[in-house]
Amino acid sequence: MKRFVYILSLLFLLSSCRKYELPTLLSLSGEYVIDKITYSQINNSVSTNDIVYLPGDTYFNPSERFPMDNIKVGSTKWHLDYSVISMCPILTGTGSTMWAKQYYYEVINHNSNYDLGYLDFNCEGFRRMFKIVDDQAESITLRSTGAWGYAQIGYNKSITLHLTRVGP
Repeated sequence: MKRFVYILSLLFLLSSCRKYELPTLLSLSGEYVIDKITYSQINNSVSTNDIVYLPGDTYFNPSERFPMDNIKVGSTKWHLDYSVISMCPILTGTGSTMWAKQYYYEVINHNSNYDLGYLDFNCEGFRRMFKIVDDQAESITLRSTGAWGYAQIGYNKSITLHLTRVGP
């Protein structure tokens, strides 16, 4: 009977252990095109009045600052490397791309595979924080927190940006 209790205890201990997993490395680096935007108003934790912008549409927010006030879905490009987010590409005569607007960003609170953290940067003097909803090899999805500095997008409102990789 003692053996049975020891074996049962050992099985319980071995089966109740949780495997530790290191957080995955984010693969944000690359050039992306914004190919879908979802604008949501959130009331009492229920999303209502969603507006979806698809390629060919223009997302315009008059209370926002350039370059985030006017996003042409399907053609607006952003570039991310390890610490800089670049916007407003300018093609040079040599075939390379220069970026007119560049901002330092940091990823905060990326602690597990289930929470990818937040992309935090200052854009033209205003703090922008996007929740990293999804990070795939060829795409990323970012959602605004709805609580930007000075409420530029407004509280209880958020935008979700779906970006697809187009370059290295």
